[in-house]
Amino acid sequence: MTPQPLTHHEIIGLAEPFTRGGRQVDLAASNRLERRLVFKRAERALQPADERSADPAAASVAAPLAASLAASLAALADTGPLTEVLHLDSFGTGTFRLTRTLTHASGLQATLEAMGPEPAALLARVDAVPPQRQFRAGPRFVVARSYALEGAATPVLRRGVVQADGLNLTMTVSAVRGVSADITLAQTTPGPALALPEDLLAVLGWDWARLIRKPAGWASKMRLRGGAARRTHTAEAALDRAAAHLAQTLAEPPARFHERHVAARRGVVLRRAIPLMTPVLLVITVLALPRFDVDNSPLWVLLYHVPTVCILLSFRLQELPQFEIPPWPRRSQAVSWRPASGT
Repeated sequence: MTPQPLTHHEIIGLAEPFTRGGRQVDLAASNRLERRLVFKRAERALQPADERSADPAAASVAAPLAASLAASLAALADTGPLTEVLHLDSFGTGTFRLTRTLTHASGLQATLEAMGPEPAALLARVDAVPPQRQFRAGPRFVVARSYALEGAATPVLRRGVVQADGLNLTMTVSAVRGVSADITLAQTTPGPALALPEDLLAVLGWDWARLIRKPAGWASKMRLRGGAARRTHTAEAALDRAAAHLAQTLAEPPARFHERHVAARRGVVLRRAIPLMTPVLLVITVLALPRFDVDNSPLWVLLYHVPTVCILLSFRLQELPQFEIPPWPRRSQAVSWRPASGT
């Protein structure tokens, strides 16, 4: 059964806790038929420099991370206040969803959603999450994080967007335990497509997969472990690391990427070669075992388990195993990640 449109009396009742806090209903943007109230835009200033040490997020982390957070807040403050818009959806069943949308000067948006039976309680939960929790900034990059408040007041990351030098990285975090985060990269500047290497993100560690070229950009994955809190913490750290990595990489010639990550790039090649190495090592093991003294040679035991170890490693890869000979990484001779027009 379709819920009835919001009545004038319902609008006044739903808006009361918001107007009490100084927010005003935007009647032109609201939709009575869809039972949605939209509140007028408001500016949300970030904490001034002399108050940043009071941020509970900074107080609960180690000194290096706290310093990084302070630097991020300073960079965000330099871009001006964030713009906030609140949406309250009534499902007609006694359940409401409050969505806060924050917009950065760069155009990036971050949302925070909360669901429950009391709009006033939802507003209190949303206001308890400081705006700076949803943004990070650094040299040549901005990170926007979208959360959902599930159960307790601890935000659970659902989506993160990195904007770095004409490239947007979007990480979508599944609510299902054990499912890897989906990553997409899209070019935001006109012109020829960036000549990005497949191991651009894979050099960050075992949990990162290689880039796969798609019509609209690139796709990848990242492994997330544990429950919602651990997955959120891991994804937040991964977004910050990827943002700094992309900003630095795109600001330098392609040759510098190889020079700084040559060992990691070779490690990526070995990871991609694991599926092919498994049957090869199995054949070598079968041919070599008769040459060893089973009773007296410890090397026999090690050789016997090599194929098993390779099979286990194959299941830990972030992408479907492929029987391929991955190309050996080489130093690029290009002067820029952006090919010249007409090439």
